Amino acid sequence: MRLHMRRTELWLLAAILLLGLGLRIFSLSWNTFPHADVDGDATIGARFLQTGGLWDVTPDSTAPRQPSLFARDSREGIPTLQHGPVWILLGSGVSSLWHGNTPIDVYLALRILSVLCGTAMIAVLWKLARSLLDRESALVCALWAALSFLLIDYSGNGAFYALQGTLYLTWLLIALHRPSRGRAAALGAVTGVTYLVNYQSIMLLPAAIVLEFMQRENKKALVLQSGIVLASAALFASPWLIRNFILVGDPFAHHLVNSTYVFSKSGIHETVVDYVYRFPGKWEQLTAIFSMIVTSWLPNNSFYIARKLFVLAPVAFIFFSYGLIGQVLSKGRRNRLLPVLLLFVAHFLISASWPITKFRYFVPLLPLVFLLSLDALNFFVPNRRMRFLWMTLITVSIVCGSALTYFSVPTHTYYYDGAITTDPFSGRGEWNYLRDKNLLSVP
Repeated sequence: MRLHMRRTELWLLAAILLLGLGLRIFSLSWNTFPHADVDGDATIGARFLQTGGLWDVTPDSTAPRQPSLFARDSREGIPTLQHGPVWILLGSGVSSLWHGNTPIDVYLALRILSVLCGTAMIAVLWKLARSLLDRESALVCALWAALSFLLIDYSGNGAFYALQGTLYLTWLLIALHRPSRGRAAALGAVTGVTYLVNYQSIMLLPAAIVLEFMQRENKKALVLQSGIVLASAALFASPWLIRNFILVGDPFAHHLVNSTYVFSKSGIHETVVDYVYRFPGKWEQLTAIFSMIVTSWLPNNSFYIARKLFVLAPVAFIFFSYGLIGQVLSKGRRNRLLPVLLLFVAHFLISASWPITKFRYFVPLLPLVFLLSLDALNFFVPNRRMRFLWMTLITVSIVCGSALTYFSVPTHTYYYDGAITTDPFSGRGEWNYLRDKNLLSVP
């Protein structure tokens, strides 16, 4: 009997994975042009294949010198810092398989990679839900991920968010093991790699340390495990940090590059001294940024995230919202779901504390919402038949939401807020982008 149930489960999982893969391959048909940061990754990947270096601007001794964030002469080339190297190098590596070295070649490689990562996310999410919930819930969780238009679209547009989400779930699978030196080293390794995919993933580091703190009573063991996490993460991130130190004199230069956006939104203005941008002191920076986070960004973005999740996880978000209270307050449930809760809170806070929460930040977050929603559904609805009806309703709602999105947006893409009219920046980003690329017949 158990063998029969196991075979049935695996056949259903295979069907869900094939469905998810098919939908993600189909998403390639409308993701025919790269958006903003994807365009940049493809261009830099092509430059890497052509020059052997990761450059925003290649060296040119005849060009006039331009102001920059660092003392390095811009004529010596401006190294890429805004994004980590993992996704770019993966795209370049796949592109080189057919000897492609143009941005179009790398963009095709990135789309192929995003399809594979998006499909892998379904499998890893099933494995995680299987460990935390039950056989039925794990299959349903995988099905929701397979059918979600957000996850479908971002599994075909060449962005690295599907990989980030898959690595998040891998981190959680490791975190479910008992505390040990091996677990600490593995958590640090995944943290370091994920950080080099998207710097936003730096929050995995404090999440891992808090996890060790909450699961360890022995102070000596806590210090040792935390040290192993830090050392392992640093080891995997060190090639990038060393490279940045050699090129511009600051191992964490990439954070300064990305912080300039935060500075501008906080009213912090720079001056230029000897071709180098200078900013106010650290205390003034921290005061201005902290004030904006507390009074504006965090509350406004929290509301934005909540109302978007209400749409991205229809009906399920209601169970998630009410269930979150019990999951936190009930000791047994909290201990069982602790890694998921920590990761959700960490990603939520770093996304909501950014000046404007970008829609693509939902890609790694949504699988966690599905997982916690199903745990809440199981708790609130113990009757198996009623629970099946609720699962069916949510599944139908996700399908309807995906279909409505596909047919309501001419380009079918979710890149700018899932709509062609407005985006998180209260503008018409998608419309303007398509118009500027001559992809829409508009004046």
